[in-house]
Amino acid sequence: MAVIVNGTELTDKDIERELAAHADMPDAQQAALTAAVLRRVLLDEAAHLNLASASNDEQLIEALLDHQLAGSVGPTQEECERHYLADQERWRMNERARVSHILFQVTERVDLAALKTRAQQTLDDLLLAGDDIEQRFTDAARTLSNCPSGADGGALGEIGRGDTVAEFERAVFAAPAGTLCPALVETEFGFHIVRVHDKSPGHVLPFEQVELRIRDAMSHALRDLAERRYVTEAVARADIVGWKDGKAI
Repeated sequence: MAVIVNGTELTDKDIERELAAHADMPDAQQAALTAAVLRRVLLDEAAHLNLASASNDEQLIEALLDHQLAGSVGPTQEECERHYLADQERWRMNERARVSHILFQVTERVDLAALKTRAQQTLDDLLLAGDDIEQRFTDAARTLSNCPSGADGGALGEIGRGDTVAEFERAVFAAPAGTLCPALVETEFGFHIVRVHDKSPGHVLPFEQVELRIRDAMSHALRDLAERRYVTEAVARADIVGWKDGKAI
């Protein structure tokens, strides 16, 4: 069945133009059809407002959205402050930790279950080491670790946020200083036994220093929300035949 938007029938060319941008989606054809419908709706909205100075469809749609959302209000300072206070840790800088680890590396030929069992047994033994943890961890790293740091007792030195993979980072900065992480840390490299020797908490940037970044991020989020709301309302106003809720009918 043909899809008609405000009296204009969508052509195969209209849909094919959208396919490239939606090729990776589970139902690329339906996604392309929806994009073509939305494009037609917005172009009709622009024509209704006599916005015809742009050189191509994309610029015309952008001009339409700018025109319709020109009165959108950005976040207030109070809203920015609430956002800052709700997640101050996001703005912590220079947090460091001195870390050692023992890596049980995953390779193509390794028996994964056996490797994990061996890593878990080693961790269990170290968790019971008591006052001997320093020497026993060092010895285990030298004999068992598949990381070059094993030669130095597993020592990685100081790391900061962003210096390593996310799973390892989360484990390190969640653990108290002077402790052995109680569970194996699994990353793309394998299974890690992680020891956090000491930590430097760094400092949280003051609100005044990050206010503009927060305001910018919140403004973009509010703009995106306003755009989605406007497009939804425009679709509701349009006379569309053969398409509803993202699907041809």
